Amino acid sequence: MREKRGKREMHGLDAEGRVACNPRDREAAHRARHEGIATEDFAAVTCGKCRTRIYRARHDTRGGHSTTSATSFQ
Repeated sequence: MREKRGKREMHGLDAEGRVACNPRDREAAHRARHEGIATEDFAAVTCGKCRTRIYRARHDTRGGHSTTSATSFQ
């Protein structure tokens, strides 16, 4: 079966190894790793939701604000 999509989005992984745009779904992280569409490199992330969540987590931790989210990016 051939892939119909042209290019897949790269998703970012959080400190716990879960996909940033869907942190509750452990299977999503597993699938993303095996399909080669997950990365820990912020510059390589192309998923809009992942980029937003990573940016917010980075911004909140630098500013000293605490968040209710358990995600933390370096």
